[in-house]
Amino acid sequence: MKTVHKYLLSEISGPFLIGLFTFSLVILLHRFSKIADLVIAKGVPLSLVGRLLLSLFPTFLEITLPAALLLSVLLALGRLSADSETTALGSAGFGMRGMAFPVLLLSVGTFLASLFMGWNGIPWGNLQMRETLARIISVRAGAGASEHVFQEITPDVLLYSDRVSSDGTSMTGILVSQRVAGQDPLLVFAKEGEFSPVKGGNAVRLLLSEGTIHHEDAAAGVYRAASFRGMEFLLPMGLSGGTGGDEPKGLTLPQLFRKISAGGNAAGSAAYRYHFHRRLSLACSCLAFGLLAVPLGLSQRARGKSPAFALTVAVILFYYLFLAAASALESKAPGAMVFVIWLPNAIGLFLACFILWRSESRMLSLSAFFRRAPVRTEKK
Repeated sequence: MKTVHKYLLSEISGPFLIGLFTFSLVILLHRFSKIADLVIAKGVPLSLVGRLLLSLFPTFLEITLPAALLLSVLLALGRLSADSETTALGSAGFGMRGMAFPVLLLSVGTFLASLFMGWNGIPWGNLQMRETLARIISVRAGAGASEHVFQEITPDVLLYSDRVSSDGTSMTGILVSQRVAGQDPLLVFAKEGEFSPVKGGNAVRLLLSEGTIHHEDAAAGVYRAASFRGMEFLLPMGLSGGTGGDEPKGLTLPQLFRKISAGGNAAGSAAYRYHFHRRLSLACSCLAFGLLAVPLGLSQRARGKSPAFALTVAVILFYYLFLAAASALESKAPGAMVFVIWLPNAIGLFLACFILWRSESRMLSLSAFFRRAPVRTEKK
């Protein structure tokens, strides 16, 4: 590797680490209030909160790795361009293609890290999060309950409550839905309820009072209803399915591919197809963002305030608009969904490769590339 390549890598690596930390911190702050509530209001041990944070990082990194790469390349090349170092490199015969080589190396490394996050990191994080939440509930009964939210407090058990006490143990206006294998869910409505831990920490007790039980047996054509003054639910904290059952976030990429192959074009496989292509697209975006950042970074000529952060936010928003559109097409048009997910990557790679191909050995910025377009004049 040439000395210039090592110099460029050193210029990019610092902003890359800072950008990765900054973007991860911004996403973490979005959930900080809930995490602080677990520690302060509900008395959950810090060790369990730390495990919960660790389980969230694979999902964070899937998003922050491409953003940090784009920001770091823009900052590094923008500084070199503003200090006229790119002019000196161009005079020495070191053109845009030469500068793209170390960026490509870093992009490939980031692509592999993002692919690993999508391959095994996200399923591992999903499993760890479910296990940690189950442990939190068993240690501090009711810590997982929230007002006006349907929450899966244990596998196959959904809980909804109108009001929850500050410590999370007492509730009013309760709905409990329990899935039964091969049958319709069992619904329990109760006026009041209270969590109570069971000795040993492997289960949690839910005490319900003044309620009714509803269950419809569709096969037998029978609807059953019963009232009660008091009832006790013993909720096991064990998790079924190893990696989160059939939930797309709990499956690795090979498992998602097998689900898609088994389901074909059925509506049930739409979620698996979306998550499969979404993870691969996010990983490949590292290559598109890295190469596209080369001409974008060289376009920055002014000293002082850098537009790198604004450009990064604009490109990321542009990319996530396509992901949001693909999510809306998830079950309606699977073929269009796949096309929309991969379209921003294709646009970015095409622009970057075309500009690098036309750049020859000169430093060609994005704006200068468009100015090079020949103008035809007709003789009268």
